[in-house]
Amino acid sequence: MREEEKVKDIQELTKEVTNMRKELDSLKEVLSGLIQVMMDHNDQYNDEDEYN
Repeated sequence: MREEEKVKDIQELTKEVTNMRKELDSLKEVLSGLIQVMMDHNDQYNDEDEYN
């Protein structure tokens, strides 16, 4: 019975790790998009032509 519990625990942990990886990938996409928006927004105000 003890071996079966270990296998179940490992399967459960594997599922959790897989879900965490998916969440991290989603977060990476969101952060990447946010950084891109911030950079684009920043570029609008850093044009030297505006000040000339």
